[in-house]
Amino acid sequence: MRQGRGSRLLTRRAFLGATLGAAGVGLVAVVSPLVRGAVDPGNLGGGGTANVPVFDAQRSYNYLLDQVRLGPREPGTPAHVACRDYLRERLHESIGDASLQPFELPMEGRVIPMWNVLASYHSANPRQVLLCAHWDTRPTADEEEDPANVARPIQGANDGASGVAVLLEIAGLLRAYPPPVGVRFVLFDGEDYGPGSDRMYLGAKFYARNKPAPDPEWGVLLDMVGDRDLGIWRERNSEQGAPQVNDRIWSAARAAGHGDVFHDSVRWSITDDHIPLLAAGVPVVDVIDFDYPYWHTLEDTADKCSPQSLAAVGETVLHALYADGGGG
Repeated sequence: MRQGRGSRLLTRRAFLGATLGAAGVGLVAVVSPLVRGAVDPGNLGGGGTANVPVFDAQRSYNYLLDQVRLGPREPGTPAHVACRDYLRERLHESIGDASLQPFELPMEGRVIPMWNVLASYHSANPRQVLLCAHWDTRPTADEEEDPANVARPIQGANDGASGVAVLLEIAGLLRAYPPPVGVRFVLFDGEDYGPGSDRMYLGAKFYARNKPAPDPEWGVLLDMVGDRDLGIWRERNSEQGAPQVNDRIWSAARAAGHGDVFHDSVRWSITDDHIPLLAAGVPVVDVIDFDYPYWHTLEDTADKCSPQSLAAVGETVLHALYADGGGG
């Protein structure tokens, strides 16, 4: 945890303890040094690494820039609708199957429309993998030191756009390099609306109640993965709810040459979009760099992110996906 961030981490991600469904009110640094031993990359599956396509770091970063150029994408704004259409168009161009899953947030005297953006590659394959991220941005900069800035919306370059940028690049590779499984993409809306947890993770909650069959064998949630100073640790709720998926991802990181970025121990307990999915029986893990000093501030801008960080995460996910020779 960075100096000065202690009490400021209480607003978004809650420590759940042993029970996934019982969300608390604060983010807590891990208190025990849970460390994994080295995992043999040969255990990834029968595919090895020879057929893994090349992740284009600059193109992924351009996807991030496209989103940020629209401005803050908080629900209920024209920029939000423009981003929705942009994401659906990019996914349709890539894999030809993209749709919207609408839902609503009732507010005092009005209703705020929201949409999950869905796409599927080889949906008829009985073996499915879920890749997801959130695309909305925080309406308030609640981590700003200056009270005058708290009510302003954030740009969300890392917190929102980065995970989406990685998934858009992966989606663009599937037709030319078919993986051994079907791949579902879900870009969640309403993850960051707030201010309280009753108005967060809304798209993931809705999707978990309305998810298509069959359930995916495993899944990955990408959140805040563009930080220039990238460091990703195993997340405790993921480790408790889907340890075999964490093993898969960290093995893939080693195989992709990113073991220096994916640290093989637990550091955070985080409430995020993976929690409703885990509660619904979907084994999905949160890949997140929460040690990001610009979280929920006006400084969460594109210059704080890098193509190299996006590539480290994208290449790891690709290795996990294309080396998939068996179940979760």
